[in-house]
Amino acid sequence: MISVAVRSPSGSNVPAPARLREAIEAAASSAAVDLLAAYHVPVQPAGGSPPQAPGRAFAALGVVRFSSTGLNGTATLGASAAILKRSNPGGAPVSDWMAELANQFFGRFKLKLLRAGFELWSMAPVAITGRLLATGVSQPQSVPLTFVDVTGGAVALWIEVEILREVRINPPASDGDIPREGDVILFDD
Repeated sequence: MISVAVRSPSGSNVPAPARLREAIEAAASSAAVDLLAAYHVPVQPAGGSPPQAPGRAFAALGVVRFSSTGLNGTATLGASAAILKRSNPGGAPVSDWMAELANQFFGRFKLKLLRAGFELWSMAPVAITGRLLATGVSQPQSVPLTFVDVTGGAVALWIEVEILREVRINPPASDGDIPREGDVILFDD
């Protein structure tokens, strides 16, 4: 299962809500699998217990910073070159495509959490490639959720959450109140 890092700032005793970690784990896993399935790249969680740090090389990372009332966090999505190539129907540059995948992952993640009663806001995604990747994937205390496909491609997902003050989880919203992934939403002036 995903290793979601949830922590409070130094000197703070604010606990994370009981359902928060489980909701984040379920939403993140489902969002990653659903995203790649939409591009005809079926992946499944890389088995093994306890979870292991990924052994595959990642071509890029996409990072999305997010916040909610009472917390801040980061979602980092890493993908191998094989996954990026197979999922990229338009042949966009690697950094652009990685940022787009991170954006689409976060949209799915956010909607799944919203259905569970938890609302997040995000900043624009950033892609990281080249020598900066070594720092991003070499932290042994932060083991990601890792997915693999049948061709040996891999995707990893790290979620870090910092609890700043009491976090409120609302009652789950009804499906009719929340758009589905890929819906077009038009705003009136």
